[in-house]
Amino acid sequence: MKKLPKLLASPLVVLAALAPAIACASQSVDLLFDGVPSANVGAPPATAAFAQWCEGACFPTTQFPVYDVGTGRQRGMAYVWGKSFAFGAGGSLCFSEFIAFSLSEGKLQVMSGPNGTCGAPIDPVLKPPLHADLGALVVIAGGGDGVIAGGTGRFKGWTGTYTDRVFVGFGAPTSGVGGIVYYDQLWFKVTAD
Repeated sequence: MKKLPKLLASPLVVLAALAPAIACASQSVDLLFDGVPSANVGAPPATAAFAQWCEGACFPTTQFPVYDVGTGRQRGMAYVWGKSFAFGAGGSLCFSEFIAFSLSEGKLQVMSGPNGTCGAPIDPVLKPPLHADLGALVVIAGGGDGVIAGGTGRFKGWTGTYTDRVFVGFGAPTSGVGGIVYYDQLWFKVTAD
């Protein structure tokens, strides 16, 4: 049997060692949105996961384009539904949400459980809201965590988790989309098991 030259063998060993990391990296999606969302006019996903999550009690909230964190290129759109809002002291709130991403590689759906998405207002002296001209009165800092609920194309068969973090410019219910005026640094990380 012929031996590989030492010069060729070293890079092959390095590639073999990196292969699992490269495979893992392709099993996650990082998306970002900064800006003013629109009202969600998308059709609810025709999936058992959405029907079971919604239970006839959810409603559409926002839709917006999502961009690749690394390249800045648009990857697709996000459509969001919410339900089960709970309010706490100091203006804090929690709810459950279902997000349907329509991406160039396929559809990807995620959902948070009860109180899976939460936020609380920040003193406007510390973080003044952007877009006061559009009705933003306060910034809510928050985020959510949940699970992958389904997918098609590249995402078919994915199971795993998602996380999002954001500053939301919030105003009166008549401002923006039910009070949601803008998203500042809305970041999503979806990771397959």
